Amino acid sequence: MLTKKQLSAISINAIVAKMLITFPHSIIEICKNAAWISAVYCTAIAFLLFAAICRVYSSDRNVIGIADRLGGAPMRIVVGITVFTVLFANFFTFVRIFPEVIRMVLLQTTYVELIGLLFAVGVVLGAYCGIEAVARISELSLAGNSLVFLLFILMLLPTMKLENGLPILGGGAYALFVQNIPFISIFSDLLLLNLLIPHMQNRFDYRRAGMRAVILGGACAVLIVTAYCFSYVYPVTENYLMPVYQLERLIHLGNFFSRLEAIFQLIWSISILLYSSLYLAVMADVWKETFGLRESKPLLPAIMAALVGAAFIPNDLLIAASVEAVVNRWLYIPAFALPLLFGTADKMFHVKQYKER
Repeated sequence: MLTKKQLSAISINAIVAKMLITFPHSIIEICKNAAWISAVYCTAIAFLLFAAICRVYSSDRNVIGIADRLGGAPMRIVVGITVFTVLFANFFTFVRIFPEVIRMVLLQTTYVELIGLLFAVGVVLGAYCGIEAVARISELSLAGNSLVFLLFILMLLPTMKLENGLPILGGGAYALFVQNIPFISIFSDLLLLNLLIPHMQNRFDYRRAGMRAVILGGACAVLIVTAYCFSYVYPVTENYLMPVYQLERLIHLGNFFSRLEAIFQLIWSISILLYSSLYLAVMADVWKETFGLRESKPLLPAIMAALVGAAFIPNDLLIAASVEAVVNRWLYIPAFALPLLFGTADKMFHVKQYKER
């Protein structure tokens, strides 16, 4: 069973993992160099939304379990397929973009298809170890990753200039506070936390771990976007598809340490592999729960094959990034709406039963 620390570790890792690829580019395209303000704003909204979910969610079941209790097998299947589709949409572009990042930073002469294949094999092997095993490793690696992240931000301080954050409102107040609300999708993996409720030692850990993930994961996201906005002048910030990679290239420690981006990427690749393994294991678990199967592990290769097949349909990285931006524009809606709706429905169901007694 998962502890509160393990749940916090995997939730924070899930949020930060998205920031390591193309996600910051999407917010900067709309808000220009004032994107850091929007990052703070969207983190606050995500906190309020999750607080509302915690207010109504008192069940020891996830949304699929609640659907089964309220509407039986038909509702369970509909909700389960919906959840699986949301997870699939959230993950398949990640499977495509991450191998491109590895080729760009570490393996420039290697075919991206080969890197994608090796990545898929590693994810499947990690998922075979089980949710609990991946969560334990995530907990152990959290302290080291946090230290690396803090060093990363500290080493970027000399490159930051306050004047790069001007004009303060960037693309305007409407872009900051309305158009960029889909940035909340970075917190969409809180749905993943809900699906792990049956694996928790204590159902109250869902609330505690989620709150901690929003605060700490959101803080990391804000720091990354802030560092990028203040390290590069606009419109240069719009030119780079991988903002974190560009920030890594700014760090130099003398003439003998001028390629630190490779070291950072290698360390963060481990975190991404852990996140991906957990994600695949949860997707298989969702399919098993939806259709009442006995085992989920035999599903892992098939689900990963479908993800890789869908991920490599885009011809190049720019198309894949565009697809990711479209998916992220709508993903936060079902990710937050499902727990909120079914938490409310389950609470009303219990109230009705209590009155009938």
